[in-house]
Amino acid sequence: RLAEEFGIPFIIDHHEDIPTLKKLFPDSFHNFLKQFERADRVIVHSSVNKKELEDENLNIKNISTVYLGQNFSAENKPKAFDLNNPKLVCVSHLYERRKNIDVLIKALAHIKSSGYNNFSLIIAGDGNLRQEYEDLATRLGVRDQINFTGSKSQAEIGKILEGSDIFILPSFPEAFGVVFIEALAKGLPVITCEGNGGGEELKQLGYPAVLVKPDSPDNLSEAVIELSKDKVKMALMSEKGKQIVSKYFTWEKNAESSVSIIEETIKEFNSNK
Repeated sequence: RLAEEFGIPFIIDHHEDIPTLKKLFPDSFHNFLKQFERADRVIVHSSVNKKELEDENLNIKNISTVYLGQNFSAENKPKAFDLNNPKLVCVSHLYERRKNIDVLIKALAHIKSSGYNNFSLIIAGDGNLRQEYEDLATRLGVRDQINFTGSKSQAEIGKILEGSDIFILPSFPEAFGVVFIEALAKGLPVITCEGNGGGEELKQLGYPAVLVKPDSPDNLSEAVIELSKDKVKMALMSEKGKQIVSKYFTWEKNAESSVSIIEETIKEFNSNK
């Protein structure tokens, strides 16, 4: 309404994945999505997010992908890995079950039952599901291997990533996940799920992301064990990740792309008056 009143373009910057939107608002998501048809431009942040919108068969004028930025500088020196005692890390809030923290805890239990007792896991984040996950870890016999840190500042997250060896985000669905590119900036190899917006986008850009089946502790545990045995691959993933972050995922790049799209939208809007 404000755009119409002031005679200016209406642009939507869309961050949520469509499956989650439908789950959260099963009775009203149609009305929400219809608003996208009124926009002169919709900005999304991954190809998966864009395809989800296109598959809704809405009459959207323009959909543009703009990559998000992150706040860490890519490390210049090669990442040092401790493969004798691999440290896994997940940065996530603990409010939504779609983050699949239970899958990650079960995967660690599978790793332990396979004879690998040297793995540890940091779960950085907090939320109402934390106690449930701590209880699950206790029941599965891996509570002593998991450090639930609670909420941490950006600087503290950076230190945690620097001291870890493999980053895992088992959430599904996921529109993108800025924590992916934060982990890449710190030189960590990334494991996530097939169909995850961030993981699939990184794969398209040439990053050799390890993508596992959603909701599969077995598949995730196998991927972790296999990657931890391959120091060459971990080093390759580390360097490639830093290169991709520097090229595509800075706030400077985000600002340049956003300004360019806004200027283009204004030009098209004015020409159609």
